[in-house]
Amino acid sequence: MPTSAELISSTLTETFDLDPAEVTPERTFEDLGLDSLALVEMGLMLQERTGISLDDVPLRTTLGELAALMDSGTAGQALTAAPNSGS
Repeated sequence: MPTSAELISSTLTETFDLDPAEVTPERTFEDLGLDSLALVEMGLMLQERTGISLDDVPLRTTLGELAALMDSGTAGQALTAAPNSGS
């Protein structure tokens, strides 16, 4: 079974045609050129794959932060309080 980080990475590269070399844990969704609509689409796809609700993912969230929140099982509650969520 893929890790949360692998699921995020594969969803981004397959859906948004991003270069896999650019999709690294320290990159933010904003760095990758995604907008809020793209984040909603990504969140719905990940929710479908994992059953984890991903509401209101801030653009300044890193891929690593999102993976850690998904792994902790607190993604739905904690995303709006992510450290870099100044968007």
